[in-house]
Amino acid sequence: MASVYVDEAAGSDLTGDGSQQAPYQSLAHALFIQGQSAKVLVRKDPNVKYDEPTQSALKKAKKGADGLEKKRKKAEELTEREAQANNEEREKRERLLEDSKKTQLVDDAALPAAIKVRTTSDARVEGITFIDVLHRQRF
Repeated sequence: MASVYVDEAAGSDLTGDGSQQAPYQSLAHALFIQGQSAKVLVRKDPNVKYDEPTQSALKKAKKGADGLEKKRKKAEELTEREAQANNEEREKRERLLEDSKKTQLVDDAALPAAIKVRTTSDARVEGITFIDVLHRQRF
């Protein structure tokens, strides 16, 4: 089994891959990514050799890795719920669209024919008040 390297001073959890050239920054992240049974070598200062972590540091890191796993699962569940809600919303909109396509608009024969008013003088001739014209122009 290959060793996983952690350099707390010069490592990176974002760009590190656990190799000696690109080590992780935190022991918890290394255990989260590589698994809790991985052989990990740690150093706190770039001038010191890599060494195995202490039992207390390993125990603390395993707790941290468990916390990262819980966060990952929670984020996945949230993503699934959001996707499900989006699908339900999309289906609802599609059903409403289909229902609206079935609706047919029919002119009421009892009402006078529609006219298009362009100016207020045209409106006065047709018997439409100025307030009606403004209302129609606003909306």
